[in-house]
Amino acid sequence: MTRRALITGATGFIGGRLAAKLVDLGWTVHALVRPSSNVSALPAALHVHVFEGSARQLAALAADIRPDVTFHLASLYVADHAPEQVETLIAANVLFPVQLAQALSDLGPARLVNAGTASQHSQGPGYAPASLYAATKQACEDLLRYFHDVRDLSVVTLKIFDTYGPGDPRRKLLQLLVDAASSGEELALSPGDQVIDLTHVDDVVEAFVIGADLMLGSSEKMFQDCLLTGERYSVRALVPIVQSAIERPLNVRFGARPYRAREIMMPVEAGADQRLQGWAPSRNLRASLPSLLRD
Repeated sequence: MTRRALITGATGFIGGRLAAKLVDLGWTVHALVRPSSNVSALPAALHVHVFEGSARQLAALAADIRPDVTFHLASLYVADHAPEQVETLIAANVLFPVQLAQALSDLGPARLVNAGTASQHSQGPGYAPASLYAATKQACEDLLRYFHDVRDLSVVTLKIFDTYGPGDPRRKLLQLLVDAASSGEELALSPGDQVIDLTHVDDVVEAFVIGADLMLGSSEKMFQDCLLTGERYSVRALVPIVQSAIERPLNVRFGARPYRAREIMMPVEAGADQRLQGWAPSRNLRASLPSLLRD
């Protein structure tokens, strides 16, 4: 029997790769998108539903689709929020996933793979949000716990560090380094002693599929959060790695920018109970770097 998936955030970098992967695996995939979303890059096999924002509409869509697993990747990321962004952060990262959990759990047993962020743990294994964004992701996880405890909702939250991969439109550090090496332009950086954790997007996508499989294969309700840790390098160490891999010099100026407020200098370590069963990253950073060169 064909599995049915519902994905939020399918127009994002990771969500788009996940949608394509599920289609390749033979799933019937439904994507929930905003009215303003650009869906031109989504796989043709996707069933696209425009969500206008009401809980009633979401409940009707969930009842019509009846997904075997829902993958929640939609979020609003703001590194340093302005006061006028508070309401939109709460609406996107707290209100919407609660509406989703309510709609799914109203149907009976439901399964949700939720995208979290490792920046919920900026100072070590305990909760210490690096930003209001990270705090909203924690609030989402706490509220999902209610639906797990009181309703029949299984949840696996995958907390993501930094991701990379070809075709990434985001202004992430690794892609900025590759682009600067290609253009020859100077890149202004922080002092560069912070360590970042990097995982290829396709490894992250595989983790979402494994999280779904674990819930589908379990006779018990699940509630688990996992840290998807990959390769770790200081920003300073990344520069020669990029130069060597793509055989182009990099013109960087360390210390030209200050560290961010609440900069994470060392990523949290994943304990044994925070590792996703059956998953380990398989893509190597050095081997993957040439694929990040843009045409």
